[in-house]
Amino acid sequence: MARTPTHPLAEHPLDRLPGAPACSSAVADRTYLSTVMLENSLRQCVPFIRGRLLDVGCGQRPYEKTFFASATQYIGADYLSDRSRPDVVCSATALPFPENEFDTVASTEVLEHVGEPLVALNEMRRVLKPGGYLILSTPMYWPRHDLPYDFFRYPYDGLLHLVKASGLDLTKLFNRGRSYAFLGQVLQHVQPFSSRSFSWMINRFFLACDRRLKHDTLTMGWTLVAQKPTGAKAPPDA
Repeated sequence: MARTPTHPLAEHPLDRLPGAPACSSAVADRTYLSTVMLENSLRQCVPFIRGRLLDVGCGQRPYEKTFFASATQYIGADYLSDRSRPDVVCSATALPFPENEFDTVASTEVLEHVGEPLVALNEMRRVLKPGGYLILSTPMYWPRHDLPYDFFRYPYDGLLHLVKASGLDLTKLFNRGRSYAFLGQVLQHVQPFSSRSFSWMINRFFLACDRRLKHDTLTMGWTLVAQKPTGAKAPPDA
Protein backbone atom coordinates (compact mmCIF):
# COMPACT_ATOMS: atom_id res chain seq x y z
CA MET A 1 0.00 0.00 0.00
CA ALA A 2 1.31 3.44 -0.91
CA ARG A 3 2.49 5.62 1.97
CA THR A 4 0.42 8.73 2.70
CA PRO A 5 2.77 11.72 2.34
CA THR A 6 3.47 13.56 5.58
CA HIS A 7 4.12 16.78 3.65
CA PRO A 8 1.85 16.43 0.59
CA LEU A 9 2.99 19.58 -1.26
CA ALA A 10 6.69 18.85 -0.89
CA GLU A 11 9.02 17.32 -3.49
CA HIS A 12 12.31 15.61 -2.72
CA PRO A 13 15.13 17.48 -4.49
CA LEU A 14 16.84 14.29 -5.69
CA ASP A 15 13.84 12.33 -6.95
CA ARG A 16 14.21 13.50 -10.56
CA LEU A 17 18.00 13.37 -10.61
CA PRO A 18 19.57 10.08 -11.70
CA GLY A 19 22.88 8.88 -10.30
CA ALA A 20 25.10 10.62 -7.78
CA PRO A 21 23.94 14.19 -7.07
CA ALA A 22 26.25 17.17 -7.58
CA CYS A 23 27.47 18.81 -4.37
CA SER A 24 30.19 21.29 -3.38
CA SER A 25 30.92 19.24 -0.23
CA ALA A 26 32.78 15.95 -0.29
CA VAL A 27 30.77 12.85 0.60
CA ALA A 28 33.09 12.40 3.61
CA ASP A 29 32.15 15.80 5.08
CA ARG A 30 29.98 15.73 8.19
CA THR A 31 27.55 18.28 6.71
CA TYR A 32 27.30 16.55 3.32
CA LEU A 33 23.70 15.35 3.74
CA SER A 34 22.46 18.83 4.57
CA THR A 35 24.50 20.48 1.82
CA VAL A 36 23.53 18.08 -0.93
CA MET A 37 19.82 18.58 -0.19
CA LEU A 38 20.09 22.38 0.03
CA GLU A 39 22.16 22.78 -3.12
CA ASN A 40 20.04 20.46 -5.23
CA SER A 41 16.83 22.12 -4.09
CA LEU A 42 18.29 25.50 -5.10
CA ARG A 43 19.42 24.03 -8.40
CA GLN A 44 15.78 23.24 -9.20
CA CYS A 45 14.82 26.86 -8.43
CA VAL A 46 17.07 28.25 -11.18
CA PRO A 47 14.25 28.39 -13.80
CA PHE A 48 12.41 30.90 -11.58
CA ILE A 49 15.31 33.36 -11.44
CA ARG A 50 15.06 36.34 -13.75
CA GLY A 51 16.01 40.00 -14.05
CA ARG A 52 17.30 41.92 -11.02
CA LEU A 53 17.79 39.73 -7.94
CA LEU A 54 17.95 40.85 -4.31
CA ASP A 55 19.66 38.39 -1.94
CA VAL A 56 18.32 39.13 1.56
CA GLY A 57 20.83 38.07 4.21
CA CYS A 58 23.45 37.46 1.54
CA GLY A 59 26.34 36.66 3.92
CA GLN A 60 29.40 35.78 1.85
CA ARG A 61 27.25 35.57 -1.31
CA PRO A 62 27.75 31.78 -1.76
CA TYR A 63 25.31 31.40 -4.67
CA GLU A 64 25.95 34.63 -6.59
CA LYS A 65 28.02 32.88 -9.27
CA THR A 66 26.22 29.54 -9.22
CA PHE A 67 22.48 29.15 -8.62
CA PHE A 68 21.77 32.91 -8.93
CA ALA A 69 24.07 33.50 -11.89
CA SER A 70 21.24 33.82 -14.43
CA ALA A 71 20.03 37.07 -12.84
CA THR A 72 20.84 40.17 -14.88
CA GLN A 73 21.92 41.98 -11.70
CA TYR A 74 22.74 40.65 -8.23
CA ILE A 75 22.35 42.87 -5.15
CA GLY A 76 23.26 41.53 -1.71
CA ALA A 77 21.62 42.94 1.42
CA ASP A 78 22.74 42.14 4.96
CA TYR A 79 24.14 43.50 8.19
CA LEU A 80 27.80 44.45 7.87
CA SER A 81 30.14 41.99 9.62
CA ASP A 82 33.24 39.91 9.03
CA ARG A 83 30.91 37.20 7.68
CA SER A 84 29.06 39.29 5.10
CA ARG A 85 29.75 41.25 1.90
CA PRO A 86 26.57 43.23 1.31
CA ASP A 87 26.04 45.83 -1.38
CA VAL A 88 23.37 47.38 0.85
CA VAL A 89 23.55 47.32 4.66
CA CYS A 90 20.11 46.75 6.16
CA SER A 91 17.82 44.45 8.11
CA ALA A 92 15.54 41.90 6.47
CA THR A 93 12.63 43.58 8.26
CA ALA A 94 13.34 47.04 6.78
CA LEU A 95 14.54 46.78 3.18
CA PRO A 96 15.50 50.26 1.88
CA PHE A 97 14.02 49.79 -1.57
CA PRO A 98 10.81 51.02 -3.23
CA GLU A 99 7.89 48.74 -3.98
CA ASN A 100 8.03 46.50 -7.05
CA GLU A 101 11.79 46.95 -7.47
CA PHE A 102 13.06 43.39 -8.09
CA ASP A 103 12.17 40.56 -10.44
CA THR A 104 13.49 37.96 -7.97
CA VAL A 105 14.15 37.95 -4.24
CA ALA A 106 16.21 35.20 -2.62
CA SER A 107 16.85 34.47 1.05
CA THR A 108 18.74 31.32 2.00
CA GLU A 109 19.08 30.06 5.59
CA VAL A 110 18.14 33.48 7.01
CA LEU A 111 14.52 33.36 8.21
CA GLU A 112 15.39 31.32 11.32
CA HIS A 113 17.56 34.26 12.47
CA VAL A 114 14.87 36.94 12.04
CA GLY A 115 12.93 37.86 15.16
CA GLU A 116 9.88 38.96 13.13
CA PRO A 117 9.67 36.54 10.21
CA LEU A 118 6.29 37.71 8.89
CA VAL A 119 7.55 41.31 8.76
CA ALA A 120 10.55 40.11 6.76
CA LEU A 121 8.37 38.14 4.33
CA ASN A 122 6.09 41.14 3.90
CA GLU A 123 9.13 43.25 3.06
CA MET A 124 10.37 40.70 0.52
CA ARG A 125 6.93 40.63 -1.05
CA ARG A 126 6.75 44.43 -1.12
CA VAL A 127 9.96 44.88 -3.10
CA LEU A 128 9.05 42.12 -5.58
CA LYS A 129 7.46 43.10 -8.86
CA PRO A 130 4.00 41.59 -9.47
CA GLY A 131 4.57 38.13 -10.93
CA GLY A 132 8.08 38.00 -9.44
CA TYR A 133 9.37 35.06 -7.43
CA LEU A 134 10.73 34.63 -3.91
CA ILE A 135 13.21 31.78 -3.44
CA LEU A 136 13.61 30.96 0.24
CA SER A 137 15.27 28.22 2.27
CA THR A 138 15.10 27.60 5.99
CA PRO A 139 15.86 24.67 8.32
CA MET A 140 13.48 22.43 10.19
CA TYR A 141 16.41 20.77 11.99
CA TRP A 142 19.86 22.14 12.80
CA PRO A 143 21.83 22.60 16.03
CA ARG A 144 21.90 26.02 17.68
CA HIS A 145 24.10 28.40 15.68
CA ASP A 146 24.89 32.08 14.92
CA LEU A 147 24.35 32.96 18.57
CA PRO A 148 22.49 34.76 19.98
CA TYR A 149 20.31 35.12 16.88
CA ASP A 150 18.99 31.59 16.40
CA PHE A 151 15.26 32.14 16.90
CA PHE A 152 13.09 29.67 14.98
CA ARG A 153 12.66 26.37 13.16
CA TYR A 154 9.78 25.99 10.71
CA PRO A 155 7.50 22.95 10.48
CA TYR A 156 5.51 22.36 7.32
CA ASP A 157 2.26 23.96 8.43
CA GLY A 158 3.94 26.94 10.07
CA LEU A 159 5.91 27.74 6.93
CA LEU A 160 2.85 27.46 4.71
CA HIS A 161 0.99 29.76 7.11
CA LEU A 162 3.69 32.42 6.85
CA VAL A 163 3.74 32.26 3.06
CA LYS A 164 -0.04 32.66 2.88
CA ALA A 165 -0.12 35.40 5.52
CA SER A 166 2.45 37.41 3.56
CA GLY A 167 0.22 37.37 0.49
CA LEU A 168 2.45 35.14 -1.63
CA ASP A 169 1.32 32.14 -3.67
CA LEU A 170 3.32 28.93 -3.15
CA THR A 171 4.73 27.64 -6.44
CA LYS A 172 7.21 24.93 -5.39
CA LEU A 173 8.19 23.34 -2.07
CA PHE A 174 11.11 20.98 -1.52
CA ASN A 175 11.66 18.92 1.63
CA ARG A 176 15.42 18.80 2.10
CA GLY A 177 15.76 15.10 2.66
CA ARG A 178 13.38 12.59 4.16
CA SER A 179 13.67 10.68 7.44
CA TYR A 180 16.84 8.75 6.63
CA ALA A 181 18.82 11.81 5.52
CA PHE A 182 17.60 13.51 8.71
CA LEU A 183 18.78 10.59 10.86
CA GLY A 184 22.11 10.43 9.05
CA GLN A 185 22.76 14.12 9.64
CA VAL A 186 21.84 13.81 13.33
CA LEU A 187 24.24 10.88 13.61
CA GLN A 188 26.99 12.98 12.04
CA HIS A 189 26.39 15.66 14.64
CA VAL A 190 26.76 13.24 17.57
CA GLN A 191 29.14 10.52 16.38
CA PRO A 192 32.51 10.86 18.20
CA PHE A 193 34.87 9.61 15.48
CA SER A 194 36.99 11.95 13.34
CA SER A 195 37.49 9.36 10.61
CA ARG A 196 36.43 10.68 7.19
CA SER A 197 35.99 7.10 6.04
CA PHE A 198 33.39 6.55 8.75
CA SER A 199 31.59 9.78 7.82
CA TRP A 200 31.67 8.70 4.16
CA MET A 201 29.98 5.39 5.03
CA ILE A 202 27.28 7.10 7.09
CA ASN A 203 26.50 9.56 4.30
CA ARG A 204 26.44 6.96 1.53
CA PHE A 205 24.22 4.58 3.52
CA PHE A 206 21.67 7.11 4.75
CA LEU A 207 21.46 8.91 1.41
CA ALA A 208 20.76 5.60 -0.37
CA CYS A 209 18.04 4.76 2.17
CA ASP A 210 16.55 8.24 1.84
CA ARG A 211 16.25 7.98 -1.94
CA ARG A 212 14.87 4.44 -2.02
CA LEU A 213 12.67 4.02 1.05
CA LYS A 214 10.88 7.40 0.81
CA HIS A 215 9.95 7.58 4.51
CA ASP A 216 9.13 11.29 4.87
CA THR A 217 8.03 11.82 8.49
CA LEU A 218 11.17 13.88 9.17
CA THR A 219 13.06 16.44 7.11
CA MET A 220 16.06 18.72 7.66
CA GLY A 221 14.45 21.77 6.10
CA TRP A 222 12.67 23.45 3.24
CA THR A 223 13.33 25.33 0.06
CA LEU A 224 10.40 27.06 -1.59
CA VAL A 225 9.43 29.22 -4.51
CA ALA A 226 6.53 31.64 -4.02
CA GLN A 227 5.11 34.20 -6.44
CA LYS A 228 3.79 37.70 -5.84
CA PRO A 229 0.31 37.77 -7.42
CA THR A 230 -0.23 40.12 -10.33
CA GLY A 231 -2.29 43.13 -9.30
CA ALA A 232 -2.50 42.02 -5.65
CA LYS A 233 -2.84 44.46 -2.77
CA ALA A 234 -0.65 44.40 0.31
CA PRO A 235 -1.78 41.92 3.01
CA PRO A 236 -3.81 43.55 5.80
CA ASP A 237 -1.13 42.91 8.45
CA ALA A 238 1.74 44.32 6.39
